[in-house]
Amino acid sequence: MTAHDDERRAWFRREILPLEPQLLAYARKFCRDGQADPEDLVHDAFARAIAYKAWREVLNPGAFAARIVRNVALDALRRRKILTITAVADFEQLSLVDEIPTQEDVAIGRDELRQLRDAIQELPPQCRSVFTLRKVYNLSPRQIAERLGLSVSTVEKHLVKGLRYCSDRLGRGEGRAGKVDEGRSWVAKRDLGGKR
Repeated sequence: MTAHDDERRAWFRREILPLEPQLLAYARKFCRDGQADPEDLVHDAFARAIAYKAWREVLNPGAFAARIVRNVALDALRRRKILTITAVADFEQLSLVDEIPTQEDVAIGRDELRQLRDAIQELPPQCRSVFTLRKVYNLSPRQIAERLGLSVSTVEKHLVKGLRYCSDRLGRGEGRAGKVDEGRSWVAKRDLGGKR
């Protein structure tokens, strides 16, 4: 057994195993015809999940495990080659929720990323550097301050300005963003009721 196997087993115990009650409830929806056992479906799903080589790429363990239970149930039906009307209806109803993003979802996501990239590029250079180091490279405000020769307070102010601007920019839509306000702090703006 390798260290990689140990990590995968630890991930399984931490992320997937605690989902057993929910997965059993979900599996029961596929067992109304009485020809399958929910516990068998969940245990088969667990066997597939623990053997999954790309486990580190799983972003939503609950959805991942539910998808495996559904696939195991479908495989069991295919093996029996008997599809009852109830089973077909259950699968049609349950397959309405598909976790795979549509082309529209992908296009919207790309557009939002482009808008965020544009908003970040519109930030003043120092604010942009601070924002990028924090949000892209996940450096702490103290690490950013040391790297850029700034005080932690200045870093935090740049972060607030960057976050506020990007949030406003993405909330208003294309072509409606204003200039980044480098004047009063956000506290002063709040005290003035948001007036600039």
